[in-house]
Amino acid sequence: MSQMSHTKSIVVLAGAALGFSGVATAQSNTAWSSANADEVRAIVAEMMSDAETRSSLLQSGATAGHDGKFFLASPDGNFRLNVSGQVQFRHYMNFSDGPSVGFNGATHDSFEAGFQTRRTKLQFEGHIFDPNLFYRVLGAYNRNGGNFQLEDAFVGYRFGNGWHAKWGQFKLPFLREESNSSTMMLAVDRSLTNNYFTQGRSQAIEVGYTEEMWKAMFAFSDGFRSSNSEFDTNPADFGFTGRFEFLVDGDWGQFRDYTSPRGSNFGLLLGAAAHYEQGADRFMQIPTSHYDFFGWTVDATLQGDGWNLFAAYIGSYNDVHTGGNFTDHGFVVQGGAYLTDDFELFGRYDILIPDDNTFNDNINSITAGFNYYLHGHAAKFTMDVVWVLDETVAVDPITGASSAIFGNQRGLGLLGSSEENEVVVRTQFQLLF
Repeated sequence: MSQMSHTKSIVVLAGAALGFSGVATAQSNTAWSSANADEVRAIVAEMMSDAETRSSLLQSGATAGHDGKFFLASPDGNFRLNVSGQVQFRHYMNFSDGPSVGFNGATHDSFEAGFQTRRTKLQFEGHIFDPNLFYRVLGAYNRNGGNFQLEDAFVGYRFGNGWHAKWGQFKLPFLREESNSSTMMLAVDRSLTNNYFTQGRSQAIEVGYTEEMWKAMFAFSDGFRSSNSEFDTNPADFGFTGRFEFLVDGDWGQFRDYTSPRGSNFGLLLGAAAHYEQGADRFMQIPTSHYDFFGWTVDATLQGDGWNLFAAYIGSYNDVHTGGNFTDHGFVVQGGAYLTDDFELFGRYDILIPDDNTFNDNINSITAGFNYYLHGHAAKFTMDVVWVLDETVAVDPITGASSAIFGNQRGLGLLGSSEENEVVVRTQFQLLF
């Protein structure tokens, strides 16, 4: 049956139903009100409209469905829109030694607990006019207040010979731990050391080249953590970032996450990246501190038959022309192993070694937990414990003034402590759609 015949059939059936209703009403001598008649006419009109819409879509050949993501696409494949989302819901139990000064300078109790919607995101991505002309728009609801905020917004083009370019707002190609999507983390969240050095999101232009066994990316940007900002916003005038990856064994696709289920092939990926940015000594005619910032990192990822390992070293040098210079270092090592096809144990150790002029002590933390995969990353339950061995907030014994090396880390479940041994128990369910 053709689409037009299908539409006509629905219209005829709807008309017949209305006519039959009139006959039945006359036979039963029941007087319908004008409201009932209007309701039936509205139903018939809605059926006709729906039939015409379906007929139009079928005639155009447009497709819709789910092939890992919900999508709408044109019949020739030149237009496609993927719609997806992420929900991470958590419970935290935070323990510290006595009332302690936190990252925000306020005192918190020795035990704090509660729920948090850590991430709620909506993503629209695909291509337009040509499968090589791609785009992405990603937004997230703020966990504190619920405001919707832009995260990614970029357009790009694949040139077909290994080259690609993209421009807009996205994560610069620097730390691998940060660059890997939050939908595919091994633990409940990233490491504390990662959050100290993280590049965040920036407004930038990136050019990349991929070969069978290696890839390189280079970006020109407004500097680290410059998302949703105006062109004349402090602090950086410009930034350059480069990353190189070498695929020793395996395939690129298996390194989109850290986990490696039973039956997976062996893979080894090596990476290195560097970043430089500079801030001007004058902004809006107001003198400020001119600075030069360098960052560097190397990392290695191994995956095998039911096990995985990851290690990274990160360093940074910040030369503030009116305030001295600071060199910080950090290490992250983590790994996981499957005990069954769906149950995975994991552990992580990370250390931040700040400059003596930045903070007076190294910060060590240990994380251990498990994943239970109901449907891969799309529906999984994760529970872990993070133990920060050292104080993360310094308090002057004379003045009582506090200083913290970190900003707000409630997204990790950490409040900061002027004492050693802050511990947080984190429970999370993740759903991807």
